Formats: sequence, C-alpha cells, structure tokens
Amino acid sequence: MRPILALSMLLSANALAQVSLVDQAIRPHVASADWQAYADVSAFAADDAVAVRNFNGDWSSGYAPRQGRNLFVLRKRAELGVEKDNWQVGIEYRQQGVLSASADAVEFYHLYKQRLHPQQARAFDVDARFIAWSATGLRLAHTFTLFDALAYAPLLMVSGTFYGRPQVRATDMHGQVQYQNDDAYDFNARLLDSNSRYRYPFMPATAQTGSGTSVALALAWPVSERLSARLAINDLWSRIHWSNLPSKLEQLDSHATSYDKDGYVNYRPLLSGQNNLVDLRRTIGPSGALSVSYQSGRWSASTGLDYLESTIIPIVSARYQSGWGGLSASYEHRFGSVGLGVDVGPLRLHLRSNRFSLNQASALGADASCSVRF
Repeated sequence: MRPILALSMLLSANALAQVSLVDQAIRPHVASADWQAYADVSAFAADDAVAVRNFNGDWSSGYAPRQGRNLFVLRKRAELGVEKDNWQVGIEYRQQGVLSASADAVEFYHLYKQRLHPQQARAFDVDARFIAWSATGLRLAHTFTLFDALAYAPLLMVSGTFYGRPQVRATDMHGQVQYQNDDAYDFNARLLDSNSRYRYPFMPATAQTGSGTSVALALAWPVSERLSARLAINDLWSRIHWSNLPSKLEQLDSHATSYDKDGYVNYRPLLSGQNNLVDLRRTIGPSGALSVSYQSGRWSASTGLDYLESTIIPIVSARYQSGWGGLSASYEHRFGSVGLGVDVGPLRLHLRSNRFSLNQASALGADASCSVRF
C-alpha cells in the first residue's frame, strides 16, 4: 500500500507538469479503497497548412504548408467511469482522423479551392491518405504494483476497450495532375473511398456490422522522492473490423479545359468506377509518450517525447504549486503550440494553441478532468 500512496501523491502533484498530446493512457487514475467517479475529456486538432477553423473553408489567408508530407490531425476522447481497489470501468467515446498528404496534393487542393491556376506549366504528384473513425465502447483497466520490494515501486496499468458499431471514412488517392499553359489539365488519378455513412443507388439491403478492440499500457515509476518517469502506449494492440462497408472506386483519366459557372473543372470525358460492399480490417495505430519529471519545492519540470501519427514530438512542461492550486505551462515542438493549465482540487483544465488568436491557430487543444470520491 505504501508505494501506491506515494505514487498517488506524485501523480497528483505532477499531473499537469507532464502534459501530453497523447489522449488516453498517459493519465492513469491510481485507485484507492474508496469508490471514486471520474470524468476525462480531451480534444486536439492540428494541421500543417491553414488555421484549424479554415480547414473545410477558406484557404485564401494563412496558407503556409510544410515542405514534404503534410499532416492533418483530429483526436477527441471522453470517458466517464468509476474506480475502486485498482480497478476502473468506464464508458469511452473516441473520434480520430488523420490526413497525410504530399506537398503537391496540398498545393493542388489550395489552388483548386481558390479557383486559381499555376503561373506556369507544372506536374503535381497527388498522394493523400485519410482515415477517420468514431466509436463508443466499454473500457476496463487494472493497476498492478511491480517489484514490491522497492522503496518506490512502479505501477503498471493495463486497459482494454471494446467498441461496438464504429463509424469510418477511409480514402486513398494517388496519381498525376499536369497543367499546361493553355489552361488545360491532364488527370490520371485513382480514388478509393470507403464510408460507413455512404449509400449508393441499388445498394443491397445487407446489414452493416462493425466492432473493435484496443489494449493500452501506462507505466508510472517514482524513481526517487523528486524524480519520476512515465511511459504510456495507447492502442498497443488494436483491431477494428467493418463488414458490408459501402465503398466506391473511381478512376479519372481525362483532359479538362473547361469550367462550370461556379469555376469548377469539368472532367471530360473519362470518369469511371464502381460501387461495392467490402470488408475492412484496420489497426488504430499506436500512440505513446515517454516523460521524466523532477520536483523541487513548489516547482516541477518535465521533458519527454510524444509519438503521434507516426511522428515523434518533443515536449517540455513546468508547473508551480500555489496555496490554492497548481499552474502549468508546456510547449510541443511539432506544431509549435503552447499549453497553459490550472488545477484546483479535483478539477483540472489545460488549453493549448500555437497562436494568440484562436481563429488563426493551426493547433488547438483542450483537456479537462474531474474526480469525486464517495
């Protein structure tokens, strides 16, 4: 019991000093002998080209893509549950989306959105992959004490979540688009789009089913009274399966020189494809975080690495414990966002942005949690 109480104190004191972009296993709840209800909500959206609020809208201002592949990320999670004696059970909702696109694909889409043409002849290598899914599931977790003989024993949390009827949109597009000086486009591209909400004409009346499973690990180790380390791996093992998923395949091979009244390109003459019901099996893809924190008096500092959408993100944070609560600040290097947080008693709130004006921010995040013993 002593190691659990010691670690519980460390986790409580450093909860916001170790802020992470990873949205599940990085914040384990250390249960006590009392019943405790908890709620966690987190959201993070970021992209490499435009402000988050403009992603589906206006690309005329603030357009600044990265060289090479561009990343567009959306992650939301909410959980409500109870815990007792190192056990947790809760209802979890997750929504995740990621778009990975070549610089040429982003630039062509930018020109297309603005009804603009390249200033000279140019070839675009269009390559983009998009996957978005959402689901609600039952999450069960248990915390184990490792190496009881140690003065500060590590705790390992193992959790599993079981999802029912997940929704999905998966799109894969690749090909070539060539522009000539005579305002002509040559298209040779292939698009595969699977969408659980899609309905095509004369689609067979077949029941659509889906399910998923995910396993996560979180390790918290108070190395000494002041030094602690944490490792979290979210979706270490995962499987999501959809059956009878509506899917369409389109092949575009055309020479286009005309535009409709709204300025959109007319595809002529070859746009062909087919509709199908398919089975789709995917892994969620792991995310994780590794951090080390040091506490001195009222101050604590943390440094670590997040692994998100196959990208390693350095992140640093600091926290000050005042008489009424805690204040924290953090910085992540990938999107250049700064986070500010406050915690008072069982309530914690952390906000993140890479711009003072939220309307111009290309990275936005918010985390909130609350726990009540009864």
